[in-house]
Amino acid sequence: LMFASAEMVKRKLEVLEGKVAILRARALELGRGRGDLPAGDGQHAAGIVHQHLHLPLNGIRRGLVQGAVVHDAVGGTLEDGEDLAAAHLAVHGEHPLVLGVEGDLEDLLVLGLEVAILRASSEVQGGPDAAKTLKLKPENQKIFEIPFNSENKWMLTVHGQVSSGKVFAILKGAPDRVMNYCSLDKTSTDAIEGQMQMLMNDARRVLAIARREITSPPAKFEGSGPQDCNFPLKDFEFVGLYGIEDPPKEGVDDAVIKATNAGVKVVMVTTGDHPDTARAIAKRINILPRNIPGGGDAAEFSVITGMQLDSRVPKSDNFTDNEPPENVAWWKKAVTHARVFARVSPIHKQVIVQAYQKYGYDGIGDICAMTGDGVNDAPALKQAEVGVAMGIRGTEVAKDAADIVLQDDDFTSIINGIEQGRLCSCNLRKSIMYTLCSKVPQFAPTLAMVFGVPQALTIAQVLLIDIGTDIWTAIAYAFQPAESRLMARKPRHPKLVKLADWGVGVYSYCYIGMLQCFFCWVMFFSMPGIMDIWATKQTGGAEHPYTSAEKLQVKQGTTIYYWTLVMGQIAAALSTTTERQSLLTYCFPNMALNVAFGFEVVLGLMAIFVPFMYGPFDTAYLPKEYVGKALIALFAIVLIEEIRKYIFRTLEARKACGWCLDTDQVEAIGESEEEGSDDNSESGSEVSSEGGKTPLLC
Repeated sequence: LMFASAEMVKRKLEVLEGKVAILRARALELGRGRGDLPAGDGQHAAGIVHQHLHLPLNGIRRGLVQGAVVHDAVGGTLEDGEDLAAAHLAVHGEHPLVLGVEGDLEDLLVLGLEVAILRASSEVQGGPDAAKTLKLKPENQKIFEIPFNSENKWMLTVHGQVSSGKVFAILKGAPDRVMNYCSLDKTSTDAIEGQMQMLMNDARRVLAIARREITSPPAKFEGSGPQDCNFPLKDFEFVGLYGIEDPPKEGVDDAVIKATNAGVKVVMVTTGDHPDTARAIAKRINILPRNIPGGGDAAEFSVITGMQLDSRVPKSDNFTDNEPPENVAWWKKAVTHARVFARVSPIHKQVIVQAYQKYGYDGIGDICAMTGDGVNDAPALKQAEVGVAMGIRGTEVAKDAADIVLQDDDFTSIINGIEQGRLCSCNLRKSIMYTLCSKVPQFAPTLAMVFGVPQALTIAQVLLIDIGTDIWTAIAYAFQPAESRLMARKPRHPKLVKLADWGVGVYSYCYIGMLQCFFCWVMFFSMPGIMDIWATKQTGGAEHPYTSAEKLQVKQGTTIYYWTLVMGQIAAALSTTTERQSLLTYCFPNMALNVAFGFEVVLGLMAIFVPFMYGPFDTAYLPKEYVGKALIALFAIVLIEEIRKYIFRTLEARKACGWCLDTDQVEAIGESEEEGSDDNSESGSEVSSEGGKTPLLC
């Protein structure tokens, strides 16, 4: 685990609580909005770039009925000064970045959306200087603000001079919330919603701007919402729409496909985006299939909104067995088919994780990984089996609640971390299997002495194998590279299949261990005189003492047993380096393991040919032909294991066995590798749509 933690750091993940191997389980990636998905570069304000600025053609009072003046990313200048001023003043005016002063990366990440809006409105007014001049005019001075919050989903600023009586308010936020405060007829509303839908279908984050003159301003503005404000919050004039793209980082779509192929269900959870925007983005990054068949639970539950969750939250702090049957049935469908949760509140995030943990995986419960960066994400990060906090823009509260910190805020690093966690788990399992193999031939001589068989292995030789050879080889497994199909295997569920399960015992004790035991006894009884000693004097002792020649023969017998077991352990190590892949294609990439093999051979030969080793370890000189005969055990065990792997690979190819690989998935991966990247993306979408299927377990 120590070596695995170091490898995690190389993959841009800092493990805080030693939870490396947990990522190898069947994980559910709950992405916080698109926070870990956008392309973060300073040029585009933390990856958020303005794409379209939609303003009414004939003034702010006509909505979008007469068409829309569209300013896109190419740039340009428009003449509707009052509209553009409102669009420009809708951003925070006090921050140095918004005023055109240089800021650091942290500022840019915090205010990415505001900077994108600022640039859009600045360009259509003639550049940053003109926009800055507009903002600094006395009549545009900001005198009051209601900040954005997740409940209102809008922010409001008041500008002007109370003394002059010229004051106006600007409202910016979610279009459906902003339009509730505007004076719009049905025709105007339909036109605005049409423009909004067009932007959202193109994966744009849409914000609306509205403006209102305040004719009788109070001496001091107060309030936080329509219930307690001392100025009117109604009859606003609709100004326009911002259409802003939060482009996914390069490689995210491929990472989602890789995760899906590995048995990970990727789900997007967003607090701010409209469901249609979230759906379009999810399709773009392969979380949702391009085409979802109409009707059925898959279509109904593919995108779930916060309003739908309000009536489905548990009665207590977590789900219990006493939840209403209709809620249980609804959540079972949701955790099976849902891929996007949109417009959710912070408390919903924790509830979503709890639902997957309670009702996922056919009621057994999913293993959940949750990503997040804000203070509101902390409860969900703590609730998940693995909380993943953003290292660059994440708050300290989120990092404290998380188990892993993502150093580069890149979703692809999470998939790399899952791969490393799965590799760690796989190598630990292989190390356990290797270590247990020698226990059968080590115990067998003690049991055989009950039947009068001369001692075949001494305690000193057992220690020489365990301490001198096995321990170093077992540690070397930490450096074992991944097999070619590591991320194609369905992960095991820790509640169903343990790391060291019965399969490990069968493999080590009943298969490789028995093969080692067989060859050790064959070599032991092939030594001259051993059979005669067993027939006449058995284990020796006071009644049947050994002669000097017989003692030497018994020592040579224990030496050949020890040496054969050393060869058998090398064969076990070679056999357990892969679970399915042939050694002919995998070869010997682990240099630490190769060095351990060399050390085992040298130590074993020293016990045979170096006289000062004879006394402490009860060994004796062996003729070279007997030393060579022990190699039969090594080659025979490796050959038998290669035949077994070939049989299982053949059965899997014929869909007759699914112990470690989902055969449908293996074929899909093979086809995608042959057909290219375009087909690969489409295949990933199809696999994602079938993510509710219970996978075969390793």
